[in-house]
Amino acid sequence: MLENLLNQHPVNPDSASSIMRETITSQFEIGGAPSLSSRSTPPDIRITAGNANAGFTSLSAALDYLESHPTGSVWAMNWDAPEFPLDERMSENFALLILAGPNYDTEREPLAWVGRPATRNANDFEVQSGQPRLVQAWRAAIDEAAYNAGRPLTDVGYLIHDAGKASDAAGKRIATLGQALGEPLPEFDILKQGFNNTALMGDTGAGTALTNVALAIAYAHHKGTPVLVAGTTEADTAAAVVVTPPARARVFDPANDWFRARGERNAYLPWWGLRRDVDWSRYRQGYSE
Repeated sequence: MLENLLNQHPVNPDSASSIMRETITSQFEIGGAPSLSSRSTPPDIRITAGNANAGFTSLSAALDYLESHPTGSVWAMNWDAPEFPLDERMSENFALLILAGPNYDTEREPLAWVGRPATRNANDFEVQSGQPRLVQAWRAAIDEAAYNAGRPLTDVGYLIHDAGKASDAAGKRIATLGQALGEPLPEFDILKQGFNNTALMGDTGAGTALTNVALAIAYAHHKGTPVLVAGTTEADTAAAVVVTPPARARVFDPANDWFRARGERNAYLPWWGLRRDVDWSRYRQGYSE
């Protein structure tokens, strides 16, 4: 199954699904060649159109599918070019997460574990002294996201968010998120232990959430610490997911070369967990086959 997220520009879901189905069948032979594919039917394509937080909805739908199809796999994919028709912009983005069900044997170690996203709306809370409704919504979303990942919130060691470039709106988003994290994580430094991706890349539109989840997977995998991903761009909504490291994290050594920094040809190769039947020491950092 492919859970595909597109931006909110006018789009015909049926047409988009048909194009994606034909492309995947043609390029990857999924459902098209019995000798190459274990499936006899084309993949099920589901289209979601939305904004920066829509990726959390798309990811939830992907996890719902795996819960009901534990031996299956699902692609969660998003892309956007918010500055179109301008091209070659930093904000152009594409992310593809290939997720496997709990009973699907990939014969590989996992890159990371992705918890179920949690979303809360400020309008569902009452104003309390020192606790604005949006802060309460964030506390509830963060607590649930950590619970869904099976880890206490105090285990979270890093934050990836989308507050954006310096502005009044970005400052308010960071302040609200910082207040929500301040009580359960009093020593957490949101500036030093966080990465504001859209401050670097600009508005990444519908690609924001899953791009940040992909970054969280990389950080958790290489640093061995749980990562909180926060979607802050909707004024009254708190969206969060926690990504946790695998049992065997490939801790990144900054003193050594990283394979994917060798240039564009390598940077865009798929990143898989290492096979269980190989000696990990044979492989350069960032390399998988």
